[in-house]
Amino acid sequence: GLVPAGTPYLVPRPFDGTRQFLDLVSRHVDFAAIGPDPAGTAPLLLLGAVDVLTGEFRAFSSRTDTLTAETVLASAAIPTLFRAVHTAGGVHWDGLFSQNPPTRDLLDTDPDELWVVQINPSEIDDEPRSPIEIADRRNALAGNLSLNQELGFIETIDRLLADGSLGPDSGYRQVTVRVLEMPAGAVRSRLLGAASKIDRDVAFLDHLQRRGAAAADRFLGALAFERAVRDGDPVALAAAVTPDATLTSTAPFRERPSPVPLLAHLGELLDGEFTVDPTRKQVARDTAEWAVRVHRDGGVTDGRAEAGLDDDGRVVALRLGPRR
Repeated sequence: GLVPAGTPYLVPRPFDGTRQFLDLVSRHVDFAAIGPDPAGTAPLLLLGAVDVLTGEFRAFSSRTDTLTAETVLASAAIPTLFRAVHTAGGVHWDGLFSQNPPTRDLLDTDPDELWVVQINPSEIDDEPRSPIEIADRRNALAGNLSLNQELGFIETIDRLLADGSLGPDSGYRQVTVRVLEMPAGAVRSRLLGAASKIDRDVAFLDHLQRRGAAAADRFLGALAFERAVRDGDPVALAAAVTPDATLTSTAPFRERPSPVPLLAHLGELLDGEFTVDPTRKQVARDTAEWAVRVHRDGGVTDGRAEAGLDDDGRVVALRLGPRR
């Protein structure tokens, strides 16, 4: 995981990892079954890359392209680890520098929702000070930059549709964006930092899978809670919270600065005081957050709902307040 500064072109071909990577992928993936699939009968697979020479972004698609092990390597060719990959008439590097991932291309499938598994945390707790901490944060910000641009485009279209600036004949439709983000503390290593992304230690990978399973349970629990509120289902809502769950709220909601039992106030969550804003992404990390619209006194105000969840995905604390 500790990669010295240098160029992969100084490593002889038999030892640079390229052949081993291609053999490994080919052993486990039946590329003949992946495409091309112009009729869209199977799930869409997109692999993002950038042409080193032309600077053009490329999203290899299972619907229009013949995907190969070389295509996968092109999408994973980090410049400090692999030579640029000559495939599909271009010279390609990892798509981190372009579309990460090529989210807008997924809109061709006409989805209702996009679920994003984000491995780089958006927020951190402490200021990076050491060289490794600084490099780790730069790596995360670079990876998130293009992702946020892609999601920002979708949210802009959603808002234009919501306010009527775009009509049904525009070719666009409302797409709910949900982000499952790795918490900043999930993999905290002051020694390895971003290099831990290529750590193949079995115990480390088992740890990540356990954390991922717990994060998925919280994400699905937050989704069940949201749907119960949206559908006005008191039975499902009661099942989505723990018996001792608490509720706190500040303006623009009713003022409850001290925690009160959530179960005693479930009816207020179902009376239409607030609705989830479909034009803003929902984010789940250690907690789940929604941008909401608060309907009070004949007006509509922006607000935020944040839920803490246990490992079973049930809400243990709900906090309502102003939008950040």
